[in-house]
Parts: sequence; structure tokens; C-alpha cells
Amino acid sequence: MKKLIICALFFSASLFLFTSAARADIIPPNSKPLNRCVKFVNLDKFPDVILIGRYTGPMVTEPVIYQVENNKCLEKGYKFNTLDLYWNTKAKGAMVNPDNLLLKNVETYGGYVPLKSSLSREDIEYSIAGFSGGKLIIYQSGKISEYGSGSPEQIETFANPLAKPVNTPTSSPTPSLIIVPTSSPASSSNFQAASSSSNNQAAAPAAPAQARRGFWQSIVCFFKGLFGHKCD
Repeated sequence: MKKLIICALFFSASLFLFTSAARADIIPPNSKPLNRCVKFVNLDKFPDVILIGRYTGPMVTEPVIYQVENNKCLEKGYKFNTLDLYWNTKAKGAMVNPDNLLLKNVETYGGYVPLKSSLSREDIEYSIAGFSGGKLIIYQSGKISEYGSGSPEQIETFANPLAKPVNTPTSSPTPSLIIVPTSSPASSSNFQAASSSSNNQAAAPAAPAQARRGFWQSIVCFFKGLFGHKCD
């Protein structure tokens, strides 16, 4: 009797889950499915690192583990499964280390959008930023949205959180340098010659004074001659 009750409960639970999943698979009215791809785009720049996907859920009996490939969409089997992402070194291989969890419950399912929306697909791009404190850092580096009816795709990019900002140094004017030449013996002699020349030029005005004294002396001698005296 106990076994019958347990089997009945198990059957009821399975039927409930199946019915719920079937209902969830039904497209809502006035809606259409949206394609989504979540991927990593720079794994080739980190050859010593591997990323590991691990998903569980109602449609798998045990966790499924796989290695993430560069520029390839992540997968999780059934859309109601749960996908977690881990990392490890290449030397250790695709072994899940709980301490190396990168992303939890990654949503690779696009869901639905209204029928009137022209959005048909979106690519969510992740990149490895680098290491910080011994931990691998990842970030969403881009998002590409595709639209129907020949509309151009919309591309968004996001900065690396570990990238150092580029500071352009403000150019300061170079201070002027005035060089005073040291006097050499030759320049000193030239300087002395120039000094003596300038001294001679300064003494030149004394000549007119002597000329003026000779003029008055001549007059004195003239008057002395009138009175019969001789000039000195």
C-alpha cells in the first residue's frame, strides 16, 4: 500500500512538472520568440585559462559539464535548466572548482517579444578582463541587437573594469634657460682693451679746455706786448 502511495505521488509530481513545462513552452498571445546567444569573445587572449559550463535541471539526471569555446554560444540544454559558469587553469583541466564560480544561473534563453517589435536576435558578449587578487574577472563587453525588415543592427560596447584610464599629461612650457658665457683670458684682454679705449674716449673732452687756456693766454700776451712785456 505504501509503495502505491509513493508511486502515485511521484506520478502526480512528474505530471505536474510536465504540464507546467508544456504550458511554459506555449508562445504567449501576440508574442514571438527572441533568439539569444551568450558567448565569450576573447578566450584566445588567455590560453592558460579555460571556462567551464555546468548545467542541471528537470531534464537531466546528473550535472552536464562542458568546456566553453571562444565565440560560441553557451548552452544549457532545456531552457528551464540552470547554467553556472566556472573557470580553471588549463593545467588542471575542465574540473569544476566551487571557489572559481564566475556566473550563476546564466540566462541563454531569449524569451519572447511583442509581435510589433522588430527585434529578432541579440548577442550578449562577455570578455575576460584579467586577474585581480588571484581571481579571474569577466565582464559584459558588448551587446548586438539585430532587427528585421533590413534595419541596421545596434552595437553596444562596454569598458574593461580593470583597464587603467589613459591620462593625457598637460604639457607645461619648458622654462627658458639663459646661458651666461664664462670669461676666457682672450675675452678678458678684449674687455680690458675696450675699457682702456672707453677711458681714453672719456678723457678726450679735456682737449678743448687746453685749447681755451691757450686762447686766453694769447690775449694776455697781446696786452703784455702793448706794454712792452714778454709772454711766459
